[in-house]
Amino acid sequence: MNSFVPLESPGSVVSILSQISLFGGVTDSQQDTIFQRLECGIFKKGQNVFKKGDEPSHIYIVKSGNVELLIPDDDVVIEKKKLGVGECFGYVALMSMYKHTITAVAIEDSEIIVLSRRALHQLRYQDIELFALLMMNIARELARRLRFTDNMLLDCLHPHEEGEGSSKITRP
Repeated sequence: MNSFVPLESPGSVVSILSQISLFGGVTDSQQDTIFQRLECGIFKKGQNVFKKGDEPSHIYIVKSGNVELLIPDDDVVIEKKKLGVGECFGYVALMSMYKHTITAVAIEDSEIIVLSRRALHQLRYQDIELFALLMMNIARELARRLRFTDNMLLDCLHPHEEGEGSSKITRP
């Protein structure tokens, strides 16, 4: 298990965090409140950030390097997605309160910024407006992912074939 340490220089991540939808709409004061709760960890190439079946404990943000999300299934591993600087992951399991269904692996030496579940819940008591804004942003991101998944499922059920006589399926 990797240990995380407080973020030394919040200024070094302002540009990264300002691009992340989970932190959209926060004021400068609220941004400072978030920075105080962020931690950082170093992951060597090939090291797991978390594994399928682990209890969710953090929201993760790639500060440097790259992380790959994998779906391990028996003897087969399916690549789900590669994440680079500024991309966020882990919030689905954290919000659903289910164990991780994927494994996250550093595919090169990587620095990961985290917001712990504990820090997130402390905000509920210390800054309810910021907590509500973060929860709304997380809900929006989850809704976007659900919509994307719905569209993928519809495409699988009703594949669109190019050619004469084919019709495109339109979705609301």
